[in-house]
Amino acid sequence: MKAGKRLFNILLIAVAVIIVVYFAAELYGFVAHSYTTQTVFSQTVPETVDAQMYIIRDETILTNAESGVTVQIADNGERISRGSSIAAVFGDEASAENYVEAEALKKKLEVYKSIDSQLKLANIDMDKLSAEINSEFMSIINDAYNNDYESLEKCKLAFSEKLSRRQISLEQTVDCSEKISTLTSKINSLESSAKVRSVITAETSGYFVGTVDGYENVLTAESVDSLTPEILSQAFAAKKADVPDNAIGKIINGYNWYIATVIDSAKTVGYTKGKTVKLILGEGNDLTVTTSVYSTQVIKGNKTLVVFRCNLMSDELASLRKVDGKVVINEYTGLKVTKDAVRFDSEGKPGVFIRRGNIINFRSLNIIYNEEKYVIAFYDREKDKDIKLNYDHLELYDEIIISGKDLEDGMVI
Repeated sequence: MKAGKRLFNILLIAVAVIIVVYFAAELYGFVAHSYTTQTVFSQTVPETVDAQMYIIRDETILTNAESGVTVQIADNGERISRGSSIAAVFGDEASAENYVEAEALKKKLEVYKSIDSQLKLANIDMDKLSAEINSEFMSIINDAYNNDYESLEKCKLAFSEKLSRRQISLEQTVDCSEKISTLTSKINSLESSAKVRSVITAETSGYFVGTVDGYENVLTAESVDSLTPEILSQAFAAKKADVPDNAIGKIINGYNWYIATVIDSAKTVGYTKGKTVKLILGEGNDLTVTTSVYSTQVIKGNKTLVVFRCNLMSDELASLRKVDGKVVINEYTGLKVTKDAVRFDSEGKPGVFIRRGNIINFRSLNIIYNEEKYVIAFYDREKDKDIKLNYDHLELYDEIIISGKDLEDGMVI
């Protein structure tokens, strides 16, 4: 009896082992032959070199000797002419607050009037308009998350205007008359109690900036022609000057400003005066401006002092001084492929495995740019229709295999 029970237990254990081995084998087969794919797109990516940049401008600090509450009228980075209003002075806080609120409501009123005037919209690209609405909505979320309330208000207005345009284009009724009447009444009430004591105007033309950083006189546009690496180094190390207590901002005189930096001479080949060069500015390295080469000066250690000139201006650009940025050396357009997908054939040539239906194929890559996490492969959009008959190259929108084991050309999955 005991021997029979022992035999039964042994058979039970054997069956359990067989079941475990079977499912383990199935699981291994599933994992080993599971594939992660990614659609390949054409992209333009920059080749860059890191650079510490110094922004050089002619700037005049604005002060206000009159007592009272000063409110900025001009926007940061706004291009103004001589005699333009840049700030207003009020006798008390309440008047200043009423003025600010009235100006904000005027912007809303303009939007509602614009909507009200669009009785019927024709020939509207609905897909594009819907994309713009979605973009404005995402901007609202991002601005709220980043506590950027000034930008948030602008995005809200743009969102409302575009959404109303869509409603009107779909022949839906959008009545703004009551809102316009309410806003107009509110604005009139606020303006009647916002007594302006005086208005400050610009004495010269240029760009207005509502802040002063204390480096306004370290380097000026006049000093650009005599700039040396030593002078630039001193500028980077300079301490900022004391800002006057009654400073209300500054004017960037003229419409040209300069960016000075020192980079490897090998990266400046072909830098003749007037050559167009893109710069990526700021901590996030996402602010791109187009500049032209103003001057170059070869220095010791295979380095070159380069001065770029720019005539563009914005709120973000107006506040820059010392910037960790990038100089765009070249740009490459082609198929962007993550390096995790790049394999090599028996001859050591690079390529990728792609999936078309349930067939895996190996496609060669003509790599024109190599980065840390991706490569750019040559792709000729104009010849694409003819090339499609030749299946030995990677094509736009192919599904490349990012991960997977035991891949072979022609393999069926």
